Amino acid sequence: MSRSSARVGTLLGQRYQLRQRIGVGAMGIVYEAAPVDAEDVVAIKVLQQHLMDDDAVLARFRREAHATARLSHPHLVQVKDFQCNEDEPPFMVMELLRGQTLRLMLKEQGPLPVARAATLALQTLSALDTAHQAGVIHRDIKPDNLFIVTGDQVKVLDFGVARLLHEDDARSVGAEAGAWVGTPSFMPPEQVRCLPVDARGDVYALGACLFQMVTGRQPIDVADTVALFSAIIERVPPLASELRPDVPEDFARLIARALNKDPAERFATAQEMADALRPWAQVEKAPTLRLVERPPEPEPVAPGLDDDDDEVTQLEAAPMDAQVRAEPEPKPAPVPPTVGRRASWKDHLLVVGATLVGIVVGVALGL
Repeated sequence: MSRSSARVGTLLGQRYQLRQRIGVGAMGIVYEAAPVDAEDVVAIKVLQQHLMDDDAVLARFRREAHATARLSHPHLVQVKDFQCNEDEPPFMVMELLRGQTLRLMLKEQGPLPVARAATLALQTLSALDTAHQAGVIHRDIKPDNLFIVTGDQVKVLDFGVARLLHEDDARSVGAEAGAWVGTPSFMPPEQVRCLPVDARGDVYALGACLFQMVTGRQPIDVADTVALFSAIIERVPPLASELRPDVPEDFARLIARALNKDPAERFATAQEMADALRPWAQVEKAPTLRLVERPPEPEPVAPGLDDDDDEVTQLEAAPMDAQVRAEPEPKPAPVPPTVGRRASWKDHLLVVGATLVGIVVGVALGL
């Protein structure tokens, strides 16, 4: 089948005008585009020309569109349309995102505070839980597929190698014997062994992302691919707290549980991991709240990401001396000067002396 290529200015599906190229991946090129019959701007992912006749790649591209389109969640990229016409390249229409991938953010900013990393992971887990409930396993969670938009909002991308739980493995992309799908550094051991992967595989991959968020490195960091596969199966990663001492040990053990070699020892679901992770999203706010005395407040029904945001902002904005002055300590009574103390003792001695003289005189007169 001969298909024309796409470039800036091309009209796809007789509706979408390509404006500018905004990204390139191994499988597709992403353009900013504008529908001719609407005002909203969209992103269009076009299959690269040299891959258009590859049935396996086309199946993966189609799978990504269909798997994502059936899901609706604020932290999943929204797919609006998919077309595969004879005279043009296959393309997928998505919401246009502004921001950067988690990989680029970590490259620029380095390791993240625990609370921020936990918040980003919670958003991802919420999206994954929705996908898992619909029977879709992502199988390629990694920093490149977690897109951070304004306000630290996560969007999960690229369901191209997703596994649908209702399928048998013979029909699942990449499940054939001897074939690997996903990104090696973030694969769980069962995926490396080409075994079926369920929700716990995505939990492992997110655990690897969380490890990198707080330490700046991957849990299994081996350059050679063959050695990497062996290490994923056999090597236990260090605790994150061993690489970064200010990471609480309990938080490090939470990550270690997600990275357990045995799926049965991991969190069973994305929701279970989110429940364990949620309290850490506020861990850095607690010390600040002790600086100023406040009347007791009712306990929240459940921990949330936005509790006491206004108060924390006010406290952080106040200068430290103002915070210290908020709870003044009582001042000790002034100590009388040394001269004053000597005058007082002299007065006492004069009184005592006069009294003794009076007693002696009285006794003499009596005699």
